[in-house]
Amino acid sequence: MSEIKKEMSINQVIAKYPKTVGVFNQYNIDSCCGGHESLEIAAKKNNVDVDKLIESLNKSAEGK
Repeated sequence: MSEIKKEMSINQVIAKYPKTVGVFNQYNIDSCCGGHESLEIAAKKNNVDVDKLIESLNKSAEGK
């Protein structure tokens, strides 16, 4: 089971779970230049519910 948490950076998530790039694109979160930001900060900047983002990322990481 994947353990993606809001404190992780975008880069950490993508490095560990490459399939999650599509989720970042879906939520219009910059996974390139903004990759150093934590998921929590990136979600706030993009008006995204961080819990929904993390749920989507975990599903993607698990192949669901």
